[in-house]
Amino acid sequence: MSILCNVANVSRSGFYLYLKEKDERETKDERDYHLIKTVFNTKTGVRTVKMKLDDKGITMNLKKILSVMKKYDLICKIRRTNKSRVSLKKNIVNQEVANLLDREFRQNVPYKVASTDITYIKHKSRFSFLSTVKDLATGEVLTWKLSKLMNLDLVLNIVDDLEVYFR
Repeated sequence: MSILCNVANVSRSGFYLYLKEKDERETKDERDYHLIKTVFNTKTGVRTVKMKLDDKGITMNLKKILSVMKKYDLICKIRRTNKSRVSLKKNIVNQEVANLLDREFRQNVPYKVASTDITYIKHKSRFSFLSTVKDLATGEVLTWKLSKLMNLDLVLNIVDDLEVYFR
């Protein structure tokens, strides 16, 4: 044993202390495993296990719970993505539009190119939404709407008002 300790460059007492602590760690991990197993459910995650342990008055570090769960193969059920919902979102929200301006925002012809923005205005612990359309050539605000709800009607009303300028 002393030859191995010399090769590993550790003292014999340090090696035996390591073995003793390893056994103690194993028994403590096993105790923690039984505590975690009492509240573990395949539908719950690590944070839920921690909250349930805290409710029982058992304080345990999140990293400790994770390492014990990994060691004893307590695997949480992973939520799978709904592919139809993802494809629907891709079709509606994330449509790619041709880059007609090519980042040239300084325009010379009035009422040719407009930009839009929605601003959040907080008052009385609530939000209102200000939607504006600005002409890039003249810099004037062509139309604006103020609404308590940010929905499609806010934008569609703005587009209806723009028909005066862009016919």
